Amino acid sequence: MVADDIRPARGGGWPALKEAEPIVRALGKGWQTLILRKGGIAEGRGGFTANHSDFWLLPTRFHAQSDKIRPEFRFLAEERERGGPEEVELQFVAKLLWSRFLADWESVRRLVVFQLWEEELLRERFAYGAKEGLHLLLVRIYQSRKAACPWERSLAGCRSWVTLGHPWSDRLVPVVSDEEFVSREREVLIAIEGGMREETERTGGKEGEEK
Repeated sequence: MVADDIRPARGGGWPALKEAEPIVRALGKGWQTLILRKGGIAEGRGGFTANHSDFWLLPTRFHAQSDKIRPEFRFLAEERERGGPEEVELQFVAKLLWSRFLADWESVRRLVVFQLWEEELLRERFAYGAKEGLHLLLVRIYQSRKAACPWERSLAGCRSWVTLGHPWSDRLVPVVSDEEFVSREREVLIAIEGGMREETERTGGKEGEEK
């Protein structure tokens, strides 16, 4: 099964989201279908935004904090793709289905089992900065032809989004089936809506949603 609706970007390059190498590997194996982001300190006044519908996953080896990965998945932090320290391998493309800013901790806590980071690290990121919360991105991951990407100075810095000159395949293979993805999306929605409902009952407020 392939994705016919994803096409390479035209002009200006191909967007990429920088993410810790173990997380990219878990996404590529189909073990994780969501990304939790706080955003880098160089994101600008508006902070992190999920402003691309399709993008490369660019694995990084900086701030990986392997000791903050749940113990059963720490072996992923010890693995390394081919390529020297000045080169990374691109092979996975994400399609963003929807995003939401989670401003209540209970909703985030319920998502721990759906991803690799330990609860302690997510709690730290949730509380960091002037505004508590984390961005949740639900993504469908596809495998592309592999491409070697030199690690250039333009890719560095505490920012989430960069632009690459490497196109992904015209036709991409999903890493999980349609049925499996629908099931996981349902589980994620149940988890966050349960947390948001509890927070609303406690405070009488409402949580916002972003697309």
